[in-house]
Parts: sequence; C-alpha cells; structure tokens
Amino acid sequence: MLNENENNVFSCISKITRERRAVALGQRGAYRESTVWLTGLSGAGKSTIAFALEEYIVSKGLPAYCLDGDNIRCGLNKNLGFSDADRVENIRRIAEVAKLFADAGLMYIVAFISPFEEDRECARRLHENSQIPFIEVFVSTPLSVCEARDVKGLYKKARTGLIEGFTGIGAPYESPSNPDLIIDTSVMPVDRSVETIIGKLAELNILSSTLILPVHELFITEQMREKALQEFPNLNKLKITELDVQWIQVLSEGWATPLGGFMRETEYLQCLHFGCLMKGHIENQTIPIILPCATEHKERLKTSSTIALCYNEKLVALLKKTRIL
Repeated sequence: MLNENENNVFSCISKITRERRAVALGQRGAYRESTVWLTGLSGAGKSTIAFALEEYIVSKGLPAYCLDGDNIRCGLNKNLGFSDADRVENIRRIAEVAKLFADAGLMYIVAFISPFEEDRECARRLHENSQIPFIEVFVSTPLSVCEARDVKGLYKKARTGLIEGFTGIGAPYESPSNPDLIIDTSVMPVDRSVETIIGKLAELNILSSTLILPVHELFITEQMREKALQEFPNLNKLKITELDVQWIQVLSEGWATPLGGFMRETEYLQCLHFGCLMKGHIENQTIPIILPCATEHKERLKTSSTIALCYNEKLVALLKKTRIL
C-alpha cells in the first residue's frame, strides 16, 4: 500500500504484521517491541544503565539494541553540531530510527541527553501514533554529581570556556515534567536501576513478569538433607547418568525457572511443539528437560511417592510427585 503526499514521496507499508515478526523472533508473547528513552545530563549514567539493560534483555534470549548519543554522532548525525537547531534535528533523527528498530520487533534503548522537552514529546508522539510503547526514563543525577564524575573531561572544558553551549553549564536542560520513571544514580546502583526499568516494563506488559520473578531454586535444607540420608536405605532408587546430574544442577540452581523439576507431559509437549511453556504466562523454553526411565524400572517405581536419584551409589536428589510415562 502506498501513501502519497504533496512532495510526491510515497511510504510503503509492510505486509508483515508485528505479531508475525514476534513469532519469527521467537518472542512467543513474552515480549513486545518498544523504545526505552533515557534522558539526563552528561555523566548522569544514562549509557551505563542503557548498556546494562541491553545486556540483561539479550541474556534472556530477547532482541534489544542500545544506542547512545556519541555513537550516533559518529555516523548518522556526524554532520550536526550543537546549536539549538542541530540538537532538535539530532533528536528528530534518532526518534525516527528508534521507531523503525522498535517496529522491527526489537527493544530499542536510547541514551541521549535530549535536553528539550518538546523534542522528547515529539519522539513520544511519533511512537504512540504507531502504537509502539515509549518509556521515558529521567536519569535525574544532580549536576554536582555529574560534574564531579566528569568521565570525559567535558565539564572541565566547559567551565574553562573550551566548550560553548554545554548542557547544564552554558545551555539549559529541561527536566521531563511527566517521565515514566525517575532514576538518580547518585543513590541507586546500576543493577538496581536496571531492575527498576524491568519492573516498569513488566507493569506495562512489555516484558513477561517472569523476568523479574525470583529464581526458583530447588535445594533442600540441611535438616531435610539429614532426614533424606536416614531414609535413603529404604527408598526406591533410580540410577541416573552424568547428563541427568547436570540437568539436576540446572534445575536446582534455578536456571530453568519457572520449572519446579523435570518436565511433566504437558510441559514436554508444549516445549516440543511451541518452544515455550504456558503456565499462566508464556515463557520461552525450546529445550526439553526430562528424566528418562527404562521400561524395566517403570513398574517398580510408578507407585513410589518418593524416588532417590543416585549417581555412583550416592544420593543426588529426591524425586517427588512423580508421573512415569
């Protein structure tokens, strides 16, 4: 489909819906496209938080891309200076790029000073008009702290007159009047800042709440361990392989959260056919985690309420509420 304007420029609308792109990217409903826009003074911690957020999202197998102000001025916007007009154009361009990245199914994380509120509101409207979530994060670290950090030495240059129109010194910064989040890195560390943003994204249904749920570890207490060792001689036992032991470690340390043990039939089939688990929410899971049991052991174990899993004659784990297929 083509949309025509008076300048004879035509926009082409893709036939691929965002839902189809999400499936192609393996998102399975746990994630949706968005732009997270971090604004604040130079040295406030925007890029540090942005790259940490990007790393966290990608570590969960989800697509994200971070771009900060210096990087964009090294390429796309290297022909722009720091006059008010150029600052406006700088933000206009990055807002358009952000919308395109988000429309492609990514979380686009922007770390720009973006000093003018009107420009940030234009970026928000651009996204909202395309039904793309836009989350403005005001990194409100005080000027005194930013100047004390002065990682790039820019405040010192601005104070001595080597840089003119530096935001916060020779040029104004307009604080957001209604940001989605406020983070002050002088009192909030990077990891907590990322957790706060993740929490907001989950609240807005942009990310699955499972990304902020505590890890579900399966270790037993010392008291339970002592009791299990006492009962061990009388328990039905199943010898397991080294690979099984490795899967037990994965489960016990919570790396397979929200799984509470080896997969049952429904979870196994969901994993095989859909690449995800559907336990009140959708969670990506493409690798089946199961415990094989030879036919010769099925009859012996199928009525057992507790099974001792043994490796090299030693108790490794207890299997309860079993269902042997």
